[in-house]
Amino acid sequence: MSNKFLCIDTTSEFCSVSLFQDNNLIEFQNSIIERSHSKLLILIIDDILKKSKIKINEIDAFSISKGPGSYTGLRIGLSSMKGFCFGLKKPLISINTLKVLSKSALNHINDKSSILCPMVDARRMEVFTKLYDYQLNSLSDDKSLVLDENSFSLYNDKEIYFFGNGSDKFEKIVKRKNFTFIKDIMPDSRFMGDITSEKYNLNQFEDLSTFEPNYIKDFYLIKKKGKWMRS
Repeated sequence: MSNKFLCIDTTSEFCSVSLFQDNNLIEFQNSIIERSHSKLLILIIDDILKKSKIKINEIDAFSISKGPGSYTGLRIGLSSMKGFCFGLKKPLISINTLKVLSKSALNHINDKSSILCPMVDARRMEVFTKLYDYQLNSLSDDKSLVLDENSFSLYNDKEIYFFGNGSDKFEKIVKRKNFTFIKDIMPDSRFMGDITSEKYNLNQFEDLSTFEPNYIKDFYLIKKKGKWMRS
């Protein structure tokens, strides 16, 4: 018996929604927006379901790219998915955004001995990042890193591929022969299907009452020009 999964990523300015039957992609939409995902996300989900002629209650599990990423995008995505899961009594599956980002980049990498380094912009010279091998095994923990010209200097004997919306600022300050930067890679829900299916078959579901996004670091409020803003 096949299973249907709705997968979303709202961790950046890129709003991505995909519908799968097991590992097979049925429909997807990716949209770049400048502001809130809140209205667009539900519209995209509704459009995908209509095109595929699948009803929302036929979805077996909902899968979310859990961060790190935009605080607002993460909150909107999670509240929407939790709403579906609570209302329909369906499980929630989460996937690390850095892994989704890495899967999105694999088609651009031929060297199977290389290291993958996804970078999510965290303002100024800071990024959220971790290292994977080509098979997407973790080589480090998720972390917040303030970049400088000496970042990743210990990796002189391996080809490293950098990508994601935080990698451009690193490219501007470092030049090494073994560093390759891939442009325009964003976390894409089309690459969440196989991980979602695997987790579903293993019953690796999140607790809806306690699950929170992977922020990596706490956000706090600062007052700037008379307005409170997240930092």
